[in-house]
Amino acid sequence: MSSNARPLRDDGSGGDFSPEPLSLEDLFHKYGIERSHADNVARNALELFEILAPVHGLGSEFQQLVEMAALVHDAGVATDFENHHRAGRDILLRHPPSELPERLWPVVAWTAFLHKKKVGNKKIEGLKGKAFGNMPEDLQDVTLKVAALIRLADALDYSRMGSRLGKVTFKARQIRFEIIGQGAAVDAERMYKKGDLWHLLYDTELEFKPQLQK
Repeated sequence: MSSNARPLRDDGSGGDFSPEPLSLEDLFHKYGIERSHADNVARNALELFEILAPVHGLGSEFQQLVEMAALVHDAGVATDFENHHRAGRDILLRHPPSELPERLWPVVAWTAFLHKKKVGNKKIEGLKGKAFGNMPEDLQDVTLKVAALIRLADALDYSRMGSRLGKVTFKARQIRFEIIGQGAAVDAERMYKKGDLWHLLYDTELEFKPQLQK
């Protein structure tokens, strides 16, 4: 980072600075990202990406973006646990994953910002007044769609007990997921809460049911 780079403001902007991309491995090492959780969230995100593709409409060219966003969504945890969504955004604006095209760098940063707190219409409107609103509209749209998937994928590993997606049932404007594992009840409830952004974006309702333990 250049010595004259300005610190990021709370809206994620930082004046004149040039991002210095880092490889995924360097990001894991430098910022102490919890690898097992990151890998689980990436697995979950890719599975949800495929299952929900008819609804979210993101093409296969965004698959790597979703995986990368999942792997680094917690980049700010070791820096500032309570506000790790903000810390992660700032880290990833400075040091985006070098494996991604430059155009997609801000998507990963703002996905990290959006993965933690409750998301409603007011929050999305508020983003327009931040640096988020300076992105091209198509990238704003992609960011919200990716963040909706990452929120669900993160919630599925909330218990850290290896929950997985089970049977998926498609109905008219409704998709039911069975959640499997010892932490299924906890993680299904968390997915319901973290599905807020999904339900703002789409009229297809997601339902999460823990599978009864036999």
